[in-house]
Amino acid sequence: MKFDNLSLSGWSYNKGDKRIAVEELNLPKTVLGRNPVPATYVYSNESDWDKVLISEVRKTAEMAGLTGEDIQGFLGIHNGIDRHPEGASPVTMEAFPGAEGFGFDFSLGCASVTVAAQIAGTHFIHPEIENIIVGSVQMTTQYTNNCSDGNCIFADSIGAFAFSKADHGNMIRYVEISTNPYFRDMFVLNSDAKYQLANLQKGKELSAYMVKTFGTHMRKACLAMKTYPKDIDFIALSCSTYAATKMVLEQMKFPLEKTGLKCLQEVPHMGTNDLLFQLNYGIEHGLIKKGSKILVSGTSLGFSMGTMAIEWDV
Repeated sequence: MKFDNLSLSGWSYNKGDKRIAVEELNLPKTVLGRNPVPATYVYSNESDWDKVLISEVRKTAEMAGLTGEDIQGFLGIHNGIDRHPEGASPVTMEAFPGAEGFGFDFSLGCASVTVAAQIAGTHFIHPEIENIIVGSVQMTTQYTNNCSDGNCIFADSIGAFAFSKADHGNMIRYVEISTNPYFRDMFVLNSDAKYQLANLQKGKELSAYMVKTFGTHMRKACLAMKTYPKDIDFIALSCSTYAATKMVLEQMKFPLEKTGLKCLQEVPHMGTNDLLFQLNYGIEHGLIKKGSKILVSGTSLGFSMGTMAIEWDV
């Protein structure tokens, strides 16, 4: 889906306020090898997620130059299964008293940022809708054992991002969503209602699927931006672990120095907010500049994958 009237106009993120050294967790060496992070982050008070979300969406709106009256849509992303706080969309709307507009919640894991762009772009055909803000709640550690599902180390995080129809911001040129129900039973809840990898064979097949799908997405996105894969300036990619993300990028033959991969050596997997974290990294390290062409890609357990192509114009 190609867009001519959609821009990413601001974002923010906030990782958990309690730092837990990974060495304090009883994790297998194989898990540690795939996740070279010094610590994970959780929220010391899970009940405060709504307060943190309100703070982040207000910060994002300020960055985007938006007031409550400017916003017509409120989307909520909630990534989780067991005891997860629902209602990110109503809380996002609550951050702007008196604001009116539509809102709903959805969860497609790390692909959610791309799905949100697709939802926003679809609604922008209505002339009265100019701006949509998204609240992202990733309280993942509450449904994993010791902050890990045995394959990936998680961190809690809350973030927000804003989409605008106006010319300001960073123009989104293309959004691609792919789904494959074959991988849906790869992860299951065990008897303790904790999340775990259940099918190792499908895990291997998922790797091949990710490489193929992201490669296809990249080519289509490049066509939309009238460029070539070698001329992409930066990729923000979320595949749950440092090792998986590195493997996908290497098999796509994309230069690792033009990615946000190093972020995954600092903070564990934060779902959708991985991508916001990597965009920040790209800006802070001079990898994203005015005129840069960027791909933002995420996968949700393999059965939902999305890529967004952005032309940076700030």
